[in-house]
Amino acid sequence: MAFFKDIEFLRAHLYTLVEKNGSDLHIKSGACVRARIHDEIIPLDDETVTHDTVEQIARELAEKNFINFMKEKELDTIYLLDKDHRFRVNMFVHLHGLALVFRLIPKVIRTVEELNLPQAIHKISHLRRGLVLITGTTGSGKSTTLASIIEEININQRRHIITIEDPVEYVYTDKQCIIEQRTIGQHTKDFSTALRSSMREDPDIIVVGELRDIETAESVLHAANTGQLVFTTLHTTDARETIDRLIAIFPAREQNRVRMTLATNIQAIVSQRLINSIDDELIPAVEIMFMSPRIEHLIRSQADADIPDAMAEEETSFGSITFNKALFSLVLARKITEETAFNYATSASDLKLLLTTSVEYHQMKDETAPEEIHLKGEDEQKALEEEIERKKIEKQEALERLSKEI
Repeated sequence: MAFFKDIEFLRAHLYTLVEKNGSDLHIKSGACVRARIHDEIIPLDDETVTHDTVEQIARELAEKNFINFMKEKELDTIYLLDKDHRFRVNMFVHLHGLALVFRLIPKVIRTVEELNLPQAIHKISHLRRGLVLITGTTGSGKSTTLASIIEEININQRRHIITIEDPVEYVYTDKQCIIEQRTIGQHTKDFSTALRSSMREDPDIIVVGELRDIETAESVLHAANTGQLVFTTLHTTDARETIDRLIAIFPAREQNRVRMTLATNIQAIVSQRLINSIDDELIPAVEIMFMSPRIEHLIRSQADADIPDAMAEEETSFGSITFNKALFSLVLARKITEETAFNYATSASDLKLLLTTSVEYHQMKDETAPEEIHLKGEDEQKALEEEIERKKIEKQEALERLSKEI
């Protein structure tokens, strides 16, 4: 009976998360259940969850892997709440017991337009070879953006796609493409093994859920170097950091080789952050670096610091978008405030310069000027009327004094 009670406890809170349009549910020993809703962690109730309850839920989710979970101290899996709601689950051990984090995986894969992503993203779905990196912090929407790109290819092209994930998140249905999805630990041993195997499976596109170690990174670079189109994700904040971080994974003696391989094979880096909009919704600010001869030269010559400037200058010719330009566009579209833009800017001073030198920005500001002038006019008119009335009173009082004197 306790088992069913614990599972119903879990299911009830997951349904509450769905109803509140939340993204993550947090259950830990000795604390109340909390949820991430509109990018804030809030309690769903004030009931303290016992260690026994969390352990029982963990046993049910891990099943035969529970012993291995207690040995390794962490485990990734999937939980099916019902036919419409799937959750990616991370289980781990902490100072006071066990903890579980559930990430809701949307059933419907949304389009670039529905996700408010820049139109330049469409260009990525037409690439034929090389490496594409989708980056951002945890919860920034990397998997959602990647799924949108893959689904666009699935709808419009005839290609063979293999995904290697831990665990499988978005589930694809074959449309124009053949898509096979493999889960680490269930369908294959590990990322590097699955990548080596995929090279003998006639792939056009290989999707690697995440770059976690040097073996996976080496296998990804090899696949891209042999003519496949490879997508993967990385926990970095922008294009420049992504290149530096990827090279730094490798030993110093290998880094020059890796740098040359990246310069040859990177086709695009998409970096995104979710920002609270004026309407209190989370919207993406997206930086996109498309490879160009100049950026390839900068990578080869270890001049990574100059990449943002090159991207800014190549917006028209190659379609690159810097974070500052992405924030600038959101301000012009009245989706975020200037204050919010400055808080998220890579360089607040550069963003300020972009705004103050922009004709579009000043036109936007001028649109509010008539209202401001009108309000100012009302104030001046009121002050003028009060001044006239005061002078009338003073004049009347002066006449009265004069009359008395006479």
